[in-house]
Amino acid sequence: MARIAPDEVLVPLAVDRERSWLLAEDQGATLDHADVADQRSRCIVVRALARLQCALLGRLDPSEYSGMVEVHPNAAGDLVRDAARAWATLQPAHPLRLEADVLHRAERAADVLDRRTASLSDTVPLDVELNDIYPANIFADRSTGTLRPRFFDFGNAVWGHPFVSLHGFLDAVVDWTRAPLPPADRAALVDVYLQVWAEHLDADPQVLRDDLATTEALVGVHRLVSWQRLIPHADPLELESRAEIPLNYLTTVTALAG
Repeated sequence: MARIAPDEVLVPLAVDRERSWLLAEDQGATLDHADVADQRSRCIVVRALARLQCALLGRLDPSEYSGMVEVHPNAAGDLVRDAARAWATLQPAHPLRLEADVLHRAERAADVLDRRTASLSDTVPLDVELNDIYPANIFADRSTGTLRPRFFDFGNAVWGHPFVSLHGFLDAVVDWTRAPLPPADRAALVDVYLQVWAEHLDADPQVLRDDLATTEALVGVHRLVSWQRLIPHADPLELESRAEIPLNYLTTVTALAG
């Protein structure tokens, strides 16, 4: 990513693949609460995110990166069913154990996902979905006098629909400001994001807008998948202390059941 879009991401000086370490120059501070609450700054971040994603589109091969999980939108329902059914069969004392009512809601939510993703076009192909566009994962470079975001921490990335990344950032804004995004601000952020995509793909803006609306339902699924892949590596203490995180993401998905 640093070779393709060096102005948008953290550029390593050195990498130790065996230890999964990297060394980079000090990038200064990350986005703070004032940045997240400022609509102009949010627009800058959203535009930079879209530019990064468009630059990467079709340039990476997921088979070259171990642990990169594919989350095809049409398979999202099955991924939720599989996770919920597996957790429902765990021993009663297991931290991830699901009760029957939660399993039922998860399966209903999976049906909703099946219906919603069926309408998704193939205008935007599957690609790297950064899956953690969180303010603390964005350096706030102001060396030029204006905000220049630089993204880092791609450990949760999946191979899926790139549009899900925008929804993740918008959710983070709500989380950090502890208030809903004003409808006019949300609409403006969507417009900024889609403008970059429409210019890059020369695509029908309405199709892109419809696809963006559809992919909002996938945020919880992508987060759930990224945490699922860690579970086999967790010891009992880690499971006990962190199980609430994947369970919360499953709860987010089950909300689709109404």
